[in-house]
Amino acid sequence: MDSTDLKALYDRVYADGKEGFFTFSTADVTEQVLKEADWRGRSVLEVGCGTGETAFMIAAAGGLVLATDFVEGAIQEAQERHQHPNLSFAVANVDEVEGLFDYIVMQEVIEHVDDPPSTLSRLKSHLKPDGHLIITCPSFLNLRGVVWMTLQLLLDVPMSLTDRHFISPPDMEAWATQLGLHCTWRTFRHSQGMGEQMLVDLAKRLPNALRDAGLDNSKAGALLDWLEAASAFEAEATHNGAKALYHLTLVAP
Repeated sequence: MDSTDLKALYDRVYADGKEGFFTFSTADVTEQVLKEADWRGRSVLEVGCGTGETAFMIAAAGGLVLATDFVEGAIQEAQERHQHPNLSFAVANVDEVEGLFDYIVMQEVIEHVDDPPSTLSRLKSHLKPDGHLIITCPSFLNLRGVVWMTLQLLLDVPMSLTDRHFISPPDMEAWATQLGLHCTWRTFRHSQGMGEQMLVDLAKRLPNALRDAGLDNSKAGALLDWLEAASAFEAEATHNGAKALYHLTLVAP
């Protein structure tokens, strides 16, 4: 799915109501982003803001926020839902952004873009010298990730219609090194990586993904039963949450 197809898909998603499209709320992701910085008085760009929840929360915390998305329907809904004197919205993609910012936020977007390293390079060019780039996306160093990466790498089974890249901390660290950025990270949402949320997620995605790849999906239930038993032996660790937050800077922290 290229960027044109992705835009058309999200036009439909926002027109129909995003709540029916996504399996889980992203409120916990917004919470992680909010606690990553002291936003007071800082200029902030959010790229791919969707319907504006994170942008509004940052503005309420004192940030001076420009929130952008390439889907007009998302921006229209964001403007209807959220008003704050520190907050403005614009229909724009990452190539159309101008200016320098203290913080750039890209929440659950990098996995959808055509070329993540190129996107990171463009975002880097909009950072002030002591600026920060905060990115969240799915991570695959967990039980759920082992399932998907095995299917994806060996059998070309897609995880969904919209995720184009399967990113984990080693990938982001390598890109950061290439771009001369310093990278720290942590993961969260461990239940989706190896617990109850994982089972809910896979029960929804796995049969459809196998079907879409032209593979037999009749034994998906048996795999889910095995994963439910195996998940009891998994323990939370820094690396094995289903979501990762990456904090990139031009200067070493």
